Amino acid sequence: MEQAERAHWEFDSSDQLRIQMLVEWGVTSLPSPGTVVLRLGYALSQQEWDVYQSTDSPPHQIQAAMSAADARELGRHLLLCADLWDVPAGSPNGST
Repeated sequence: MEQAERAHWEFDSSDQLRIQMLVEWGVTSLPSPGTVVLRLGYALSQQEWDVYQSTDSPPHQIQAAMSAADARELGRHLLLCADLWDVPAGSPNGST
């Protein structure tokens, strides 16, 4: 990550990127033309993850509206990152 980009992210006291565990997501559109809504459910701890596993309800959720153009750009960036950093199955950091 470039230094200029770091200003847009949160880091902990050990200079590690602060992340939450994504547990579910969804996408819908609003009646207003060209508005897309992204829903992200997440857990902050192993305990919250365990509760999610038994309740199927995310402990935290954000619903963010964006333009259709922004949604396409977000999708493009997600695909680019997934393709660049995809780890083959069976490798040390990949799924088995």
